[in-house]
Amino acid sequence: MSAALGVVVLAAERSDRMRSALPPALHAVAGVPSAQYVIDAARELSPSRLVVVADEQGVALVGADRCVAAQAGAEGLREALDGCASVLLARGDTPLVGSDLLRALIEARGDAPLALATSTDGERAGPWCADAGWLWDHFDAETADGNVLASLAAAAQAEGHPACTVAADEAASLSIDDRAGLARAEAIMRERLIAAHLAAGVTFRDPATVYLDRDVRLEADVRIEPNCYLYGKTSVATGAVIGPGATLRNANVGPESTVEHSVVEDSRVGRGTTVGPYAHVRGGAAIGDGCEIHNYAEVKNSVVGDGVKMHHFSYLGDADVGEGANIGAGAVTVNFDGKAKHRTHIGVRAFVGCDTMLIAPVSV
Repeated sequence: MSAALGVVVLAAERSDRMRSALPPALHAVAGVPSAQYVIDAARELSPSRLVVVADEQGVALVGADRCVAAQAGAEGLREALDGCASVLLARGDTPLVGSDLLRALIEARGDAPLALATSTDGERAGPWCADAGWLWDHFDAETADGNVLASLAAAAQAEGHPACTVAADEAASLSIDDRAGLARAEAIMRERLIAAHLAAGVTFRDPATVYLDRDVRLEADVRIEPNCYLYGKTSVATGAVIGPGATLRNANVGPESTVEHSVVEDSRVGRGTTVGPYAHVRGGAAIGDGCEIHNYAEVKNSVVGDGVKMHHFSYLGDADVGEGANIGAGAVTVNFDGKAKHRTHIGVRAFVGCDTMLIAPVSV
């Protein structure tokens, strides 16, 4: 794509229909801000400048060369895009816009002053592209109604160079201007994500009951059972079985492991380990290979060695557990003294019996 291309992504506009303190472009779709999808699509064009118009709430967006405050107006954009021969503008609240549509707009414009996307019913929809010189000549004197695209299209028509049009499909035309639009975008994105995982060799027993974020990574021969929720930067290795009824949030699950009716968040599970049912692994825990973390067991911020068995109603918090240790029913590491946390150290092949209270700091 042309080295003189400048892209603008609008991420600060508000919608009264959303009834939210957050701009629509910053609402999450499959765990990622809507505008991030548009930024990522624009980045595929290799533009010379990629500018995001956002307020202080837009700091979570990544990949832009520069952020311009909405109050900066046309002059702020003009300065940020200095040296660009053409400008492509896309709304950040249209997360299903892909790079193909953006590329088609640029190609359709050619030497014309303006090209815009239209929906299936012929209405103007989504992104548009303009010659930079022509744009700045007309942008500074926009009408007070704020409908920039309509004014530009009217100007091009009046000058005898009607805007070129590119048809956008229904998904690409979908904007998140209310909660219903957000729900539709989420549903479409989830279908796309699951379809991609299916094509890559992942099994979903009941895809309609699985919810997953864009950044989730699933290897071939992973099996996802019904009623599962996979969030954030979760990764699951080959041969693992997730569910039914499991929630993974920023979790790393090793090959051949099983997580059933349990929650694993911000933690790692090794190879061939079983978690659940009804277990909770959280807070930076690292579970080794071949472990058994079963009914109503909780592990927090602990390092659990290979082959550890923890079968019922037990709690490991801020603990280091050696290989092959056994944690009996009702055993608890008492890690908090009311002011500070302390660690417990349990040795290799140690046997911690039922109803044992290990008051940290302590070593077994």
